[in-house]
Amino acid sequence: MRNLLRFGVGVTTLGVAAVLTATSASAASSPTYTKSTTGAKASCSFTTWGKLIHDDHAQITCKLSDTKGDSHSVYVEWWQDGYGSVNLYNHNGSGSTKKVSDARVNGDGSFQTLYFRVCRDIQWWPDNCSGTRKWAIR
Repeated sequence: MRNLLRFGVGVTTLGVAAVLTATSASAASSPTYTKSTTGAKASCSFTTWGKLIHDDHAQITCKLSDTKGDSHSVYVEWWQDGYGSVNLYNHNGSGSTKKVSDARVNGDGSFQTLYFRVCRDIQWWPDNCSGTRKWAIR
């Protein structure tokens, strides 16, 4: 009985390792792109898992920098066609860089086009934003 239990634990461990290996191998990553505007800079990449999971999952990861001592926080705004945007903030002040990330599920099974831009949060005035970076993820 003890040998059967050891065998079962060993098979389970191998199975978990195989799933974790398959998950990381099936992820599709984009190159890193950088956008900037006065007072803000972001270098971002996307990862998707559409080939492994029916409902595609995507994650954005950015290094978000506040580059100006002006009391304004900075943020990355990202979205995909047909879905609302998400803002990821760095409130840590001038000279700081913060790693920010967000993930979402697309129920129709594919992330095709994703967008991001970096902005300075200006109170009582329109925010100062970079141009938009567009990604076609396949």
